[in-house]
Amino acid sequence: MLGRRDGTAANFEGARDLPGPTDDLDLLRRKFSEFNLDDTDFVALQGAHTIGRAQCRFFHDRLYNISGTEQPDQTLDMAYLNELRQSCPASDPESAALRNLDPPTPDAFDNSFYGNLLRNRGLLQSDQGMLSAPGGAASTTAPIVVRFAGSQDDFFRSFATAMVKMGNISPLTGSMGEIRRNCRVVNRG
Repeated sequence: MLGRRDGTAANFEGARDLPGPTDDLDLLRRKFSEFNLDDTDFVALQGAHTIGRAQCRFFHDRLYNISGTEQPDQTLDMAYLNELRQSCPASDPESAALRNLDPPTPDAFDNSFYGNLLRNRGLLQSDQGMLSAPGGAASTTAPIVVRFAGSQDDFFRSFATAMVKMGNISPLTGSMGEIRRNCRVVNRG
């Protein structure tokens, strides 16, 4: 059987350190740098959000109460804000309703995600922050977002490099862990 070895028990402590959808840019950059991933790696790996969906509960505060202000996130495009509010009402902050992370091409792996950020249409606060984090925090990531928006080939190359680097972080070898037959469950017998 071929593949990367996975652990056979949950790592709750490690899961607490995973990047979150509301983490600010400085925290995200720190989490990635702890694994020797630089800003280009970080921005490229965030580009995985070109595919997938998020539940309203993970961005509800951006629509109605960013940072406890009882106001929407001012970095959101107003037309996009109104569109999001249609499917994620204020009355249901824990909604599991899904929205595409990359509405123009939700099922295609491309650089459209970065163009969304340039138009202030990043769904997650953690994504939009790469371009518009307050206090100049985005000074190192914003140029990379612009570069990837302008060159899909550059994004693809950087994503591949970052994935290889990430794949080499503490891999299990020998008899440690297992290669799963189904990635969602531990092998049985």
